[in-house]
Amino acid sequence: MLKRKLFTVAALAGLGLSTATGFIPSTVHAASDKTMSSKKMDKKSDDQMNMGDNMKMEMNHDAQLPTDLKKAKHPKYKVGEKVTITADHMMGMKGAKATVAGVYDSPLYVVDFKDSKTNKEVKNHKYVVKSELKAEKGKKLCKGTKVTINADHMDGMKNAKGKIVKVCSGPAYAVNFTPTNGGQKYTNHKWLSQSELKKD
Repeated sequence: MLKRKLFTVAALAGLGLSTATGFIPSTVHAASDKTMSSKKMDKKSDDQMNMGDNMKMEMNHDAQLPTDLKKAKHPKYKVGEKVTITADHMMGMKGAKATVAGVYDSPLYVVDFKDSKTNKEVKNHKYVVKSELKAEKGKKLCKGTKVTINADHMDGMKNAKGKIVKVCSGPAYAVNFTPTNGGQKYTNHKWLSQSELKKD
C-alpha cells in the first residue's frame, strides 16, 4: 500500500512538473498526434468523393442529345430498342428497364474532377465523351490527360477541372429510364457503354 501511494504521489508530481516546465509526456504527444491524424482523415473524406458518392449527387433528369457527335453506324442496340441496364452508376439504375435514345461514335472516358461549386473531388465518374472534354492545346485525350469538362450531367460538373483516368471503347449510349427505386424518370441519360446494357 505504501509503495502504491508513493507511486501515485510521484505520478502527480510528475504531471505538475510537466505543466510547469512545458514538457509534455510522450503519451500525451501520441494522443494529440492521433487526434490530428483523425482530423486530417475526416477532412480528406469531406474533400473527396468516389463513385458511391456520385450516386447521391443531383443528376440531370432531362438532358439534350448531342449534335456534334457522329451517330454509330452499326450499334448492337438501336435507337428505340428496349434494354435492361446492368450498370450501377447511380441509385436505382441497376436492373432498370430502358429505351435507347441515342448511340454515338465516341470512346467513353472515366474522369476524376473537382466539383466547380463545392470544390470536392469526384472520383471515377462514368462517363463523358470526346465532345465534352477539352484538353490543353496539342494534348491527346488519353489516360492521365488534364482536361476541362464541358458537360452538365450533374451539378458542379460543367467547366470543372479534371483528368482522364481510363478510356473505354464506344459506342456511347444515351437512354431513357425510370429508376428501380421509383425516382423521377431520366430522359437522354448520358452515358452507358454497350457492355452495360442487355436486351430485354
